Amino acid sequence: MLDKELLKYIKEKKWYLINNVILNIIGLILNLGITSSLIYIIYNIINNAINKILITSLILLICLIIKFVITFIANKIINKLADYVILKLRNETYAKYLKLNGNIFSVNEMAQLSVEGIEQLRLYYLAYLPSFFYAMIAPLLLFIVFVFIDYKVALVYLLCIPLIPLSIILVSKWAKKIFNKYWDIYLGLGDTFLDNVKGMRELQIFNFTAEREKEIASSNEEFRKITMKVLVMQLYSTSIMDLVAYGGAAIGIVIALNDLFNGTAWYLVLFMILVGAEFFLPLRKLGSAFHVAMNGATAGKKVMKLLNQEVKGRKLELVENIREIKIDKLSFSYADKIILKEINMQFNKGLYAIVGVSGSGKSTLAKIMANVNANYSGTVLANGLEIKDIKLTKYYQKVAYIANNTHIMHKTINESFTFYNSNITEEKIWELLKLVEMDDIINRNGGLNFIINDSASNISGGEKQRLIIAFYLANSYDLYIFDEATSNIDKESEKIILDIIKNLAKDKIVINITHRLKNVIDSDYIYYLENKKIYEEGKPFDLIKENTKFKQIYNYQSALEEVK
Repeated sequence: MLDKELLKYIKEKKWYLINNVILNIIGLILNLGITSSLIYIIYNIINNAINKILITSLILLICLIIKFVITFIANKIINKLADYVILKLRNETYAKYLKLNGNIFSVNEMAQLSVEGIEQLRLYYLAYLPSFFYAMIAPLLLFIVFVFIDYKVALVYLLCIPLIPLSIILVSKWAKKIFNKYWDIYLGLGDTFLDNVKGMRELQIFNFTAEREKEIASSNEEFRKITMKVLVMQLYSTSIMDLVAYGGAAIGIVIALNDLFNGTAWYLVLFMILVGAEFFLPLRKLGSAFHVAMNGATAGKKVMKLLNQEVKGRKLELVENIREIKIDKLSFSYADKIILKEINMQFNKGLYAIVGVSGSGKSTLAKIMANVNANYSGTVLANGLEIKDIKLTKYYQKVAYIANNTHIMHKTINESFTFYNSNITEEKIWELLKLVEMDDIINRNGGLNFIINDSASNISGGEKQRLIIAFYLANSYDLYIFDEATSNIDKESEKIILDIIKNLAKDKIVINITHRLKNVIDSDYIYYLENKKIYEEGKPFDLIKENTKFKQIYNYQSALEEVK
């Protein structure tokens, strides 16, 4: 199982692999020398040749030392090759992911693939490749040695050898299907788990925890089953290889013992018995590495899918201010997992709300409109232009995407504002800080030279969100997308942010995604998502008057707040 795409990454460092194989072959020759020395020592003990025993023991010791050094160097060389390839792959993967703007895998999937996936791929270069080439040469070398001792034993070993790679080939097709499914489920499971953890509070508020627990349990059970299939496949394959290896060795031993009774020297028979295992060990090791390599190669295929993805040129300019966002028959999937299907929406100047339980696709929809995810079907138009064809720099100059986990930079307040608008004045900065009611806090902490920590641990969650919004207000955008921007913050900060959102909507297109339906009651229009599609839509008070799902959840949340 040699993958051309994976092999091309060792082209510049192929001598690492060649040297490793050569050293392993030298190690095999040393093993023959060690075994011969031991047998010769026994022979001299029987014949009471003390001087020869000492000399042979010295040769044995030298062989053992050289064998240890060679094994150490061979391992170090192949580790260098694996480190080189993995570093190269990680750099290329990261660079390509940035160019594609997250169009193939989600951030969570990408984290799993680039860390664990590439680490599994490392074992392909570290264990499988050197084993493959060594296993092709070692049995032939041993056959040549054995032919001069006993051609019958040599022939039996040689005939049994191909049965091991044959068993690997037979298993490989089965293994490919299983590992492909394993990685699809594994990547999707991590993404779903993280999404549910982040939306735990939202699930509780929407009274959706029981249903989501069933979905998580179902996904876990599916992953358990595919993991068991992987283990069963590995067990069957290992059992077949052991049967061939030990069975072939046993047949060789029987023939060698028969030759002993027919007059062959005992030391030659002992040599064949002790060295016979060396015929099968390289291929047996290859068989063990095969399962690891299959896992790594499957992850490698997914990495190659990312690296081979064509980066489509974005040629459209967005010169005018965004007046309208129109979504038509939008569908989106991660691997085989459907996130959104047949979504139709329209946004003009005003305040819009998108609500729904965690996992309904709200945040995915927000990221698509923000041009973070572009691997969708259907159309998303800004002023009639498909957004995935608009130059990103031009689009981001007009669209602000503010989430509950938006990163805040480890810089001074002044530097942060300058990052968003290089021409901003100190007077304007203080005006914005006052708008988000952060001026007194910043003043007490050293003014505009106040530095926010890497994790923003020196300010509260609500203060962090207010600062981020102030940064985005340093520039004028046409479209503001607030993705759970008021989630898990204090009431005071929530009120300040909601007031800003309402004021922005007087002149801009503003989309507010939130789990608290009370916060969207002043919206111009509401989209309620459920089961990956728009379940209900309309003006807030129309949805409240009718017997809608929105009304049920709104009343449920209101009752909970009254209890509090």
